[in-house]
Amino acid sequence: MGSLFGLLNGLVCLLLMITTPCAAQQGTAADPEPDPVLTGSGGGLADPAAADTVRTNLWLVEALMGEIAAEGAWSLPEPPGTVRLEALSDADANTLFRVVAANVLAEKGYDVVLPRTDPEEALPVADSVFRYDVVSIDLVYPEVGRTLGLWKRWVARSVEVTCTVEVVDDASGQVLMTDRLTRGFHDRLDKDYFDDVNSDVYDFTSAETSESGWKRRTEELVVLGTLVGLIAVYFANTGQ
Repeated sequence: MGSLFGLLNGLVCLLLMITTPCAAQQGTAADPEPDPVLTGSGGGLADPAAADTVRTNLWLVEALMGEIAAEGAWSLPEPPGTVRLEALSDADANTLFRVVAANVLAEKGYDVVLPRTDPEEALPVADSVFRYDVVSIDLVYPEVGRTLGLWKRWVARSVEVTCTVEVVDDASGQVLMTDRLTRGFHDRLDKDYFDDVNSDVYDFTSAETSESGWKRRTEELVVLGTLVGLIAVYFANTGQ
């Protein structure tokens, strides 16, 4: 009987060692840090959200768009003034960028106007024109941290937004700025938060991890196999 308890105790300890990461491998996500390419007049993405806030993909995309809009606003004449927002294409993400840019410009003291819905109507009078086009929004999960290569602990996330921005003096047509701007953010999510950050509001606010599903199935099989093994050993020994 003593050997039975010793065997069971050893197997339970082995199971706990496999399923519970050690202190150096805990699944708690590190505080996200802005990517080095994230620059601008603001303090970056660390200021608007508290350290314990889960930054959703939609929130990150909006924040990166805000950084790009703020960069373009530096080329505008000092407020007050009226700025007309104009999209350069029919890209789906341009609607979201328009809302973000309008808020950024309004906070800086500008009056924001939009083109008429009827193309035959005259454009609203403005001092400057802020043209934009969201070229790409790239959301990927490039890496998954696992214990012993099986149990998921954290997921690495990378978000990058690229926009073309043009700032023009409406009266003279002088180009004050034209550039393609990219802002990115990379962090590491605890596995328990992975489902919370995805959003189905837009296609570009959700993604799958880069690995295939075989590891998830292997993880379940290993746990189940270990438990079945413990039960089998117990009944084999009690039956003798």
